[in-house]
Amino acid sequence: MKIVIGFDDTIFNTYKLTKEFIRHLKKSGFRSEEFKRIYIKAKDKKEDFDQKELIGLFDQIDSSDKEKVINEIKLSLESSKKFIYPDFYKFVDNYRRKNLILLSSASTDFQKLKIDNSGVSHFFDKIYFTPDRKIEVLQKIYHKYPTDRVFFVDDKASEIDEVEKKIPGIVTIKIDRARGVYVNQKSKISNFVVKNLKQTNEIIQDLTNKIN
Repeated sequence: MKIVIGFDDTIFNTYKLTKEFIRHLKKSGFRSEEFKRIYIKAKDKKEDFDQKELIGLFDQIDSSDKEKVINEIKLSLESSKKFIYPDFYKFVDNYRRKNLILLSSASTDFQKLKIDNSGVSHFFDKIYFTPDRKIEVLQKIYHKYPTDRVFFVDDKASEIDEVEKKIPGIVTIKIDRARGVYVNQKSKISNFVVKNLKQTNEIIQDLTNKIN
């Protein structure tokens, strides 16, 4: 069995991270709407947010607190473990490391920094970063482990639906975290839709027990 899991809004609470960023930005008089607009635009491109782009926002701000706020944001990134959903740790307790694969969209160092600092890397047998669609990596995983049942857990409906169409042998699970970026983006053909990793585990365990 291989369980391929996305990062943002699947095991990592991006809502809490953006709230913390916005809290720091407001100290310099920056409007939260501007940060949200740039962040969502980057996510819609299937890219991670660039730390340099975030820091570059401060070029528009005339503030004596600029350096202080930048340092606070960097500290937030360095302590990104606090943004991991608590149910992640209960979830991974049910599986061996060899069963777990992390698959994350990443075109800059920002996403890798988040994952490195989150402290979750050691729970996974493999970690894949892709600047492109996740389907390409999933096809390789699916063919690499022909005797394993493969599960794909992710929050983005377009990624889930593409996998379901092109690799129907993979069990797709769309996770709708409260306040997730894509919580309102509904999958048309996902095998399952869940609210959290507790429900995800129940589905995987149920299907696995039926096979055994």
